[in-house]
Amino acid sequence: MSDQTPGAEPQSDPDQATGEERKGFTFGDMCLAVGDRLQLECSASTGVRRAFVRVVGYLEGVSLLVTTPTRGGRRINLVENDPLIVRVFSRQSAFAFWASVLRVCRLPFDYLHLSFPGTIQGSVIRKATRVRARIPVRMGAHGSDAAEPGTILNLSATGALIHARAAVGEQGSVLRLRFVLTLHEVEFELDIAADVRSVQQEADTDGEGIEYHYGVDFHALAPDDRMKIKSLVYQTIIEQPRQVI
Repeated sequence: MSDQTPGAEPQSDPDQATGEERKGFTFGDMCLAVGDRLQLECSASTGVRRAFVRVVGYLEGVSLLVTTPTRGGRRINLVENDPLIVRVFSRQSAFAFWASVLRVCRLPFDYLHLSFPGTIQGSVIRKATRVRARIPVRMGAHGSDAAEPGTILNLSATGALIHARAAVGEQGSVLRLRFVLTLHEVEFELDIAADVRSVQQEADTDGEGIEYHYGVDFHALAPDDRMKIKSLVYQTIIEQPRQVI
């Protein structure tokens, strides 16, 4: 067992939390259960930026037990005292806290003892929380194959803000959006409809043309598509909390 005090943390806050939505939480607020999935942000010395583990159990105030993280079927080489940032989505909140490796165990299976969380930062996820994005999209009139390029600038579970250099719809019209979401290095193609709620026009940076910003609400999303969009929003909140708008 390491001599490091359980729950000891580096001096800096993992997310430098700001805003009304971020505050201190208790371990109980996370409602962790055996088998829940956690994300570990590892130190540079491991050569792996992020990895995922499962909760094995915990002893209040002493240690959090998780499965040993792997990459490509091989154990990630974590050693005692390695610092980690642990992130988790639970119910309607995203959480992050510092931890350190107390012990690396191999029997009866591979698992880790992590220091018990001290200060836990969290962000309550509102129904339509938006996150910044840079997602290429093809957009055009609903029911048509014609499409113009654009960029999704921010995204929520219910809608998006899209930048384009072409007029593709008016307020109240329905657009067809085709884009690719990347979730944990897996790509998913979406082809969905969206209602145009607002259109803003302004001169482009060269002053030679017009660019457009479309505020859209997703229209009659299939359950699978809704799950993928929500998952991307939650992933961004957990991994890149500064991208929350």
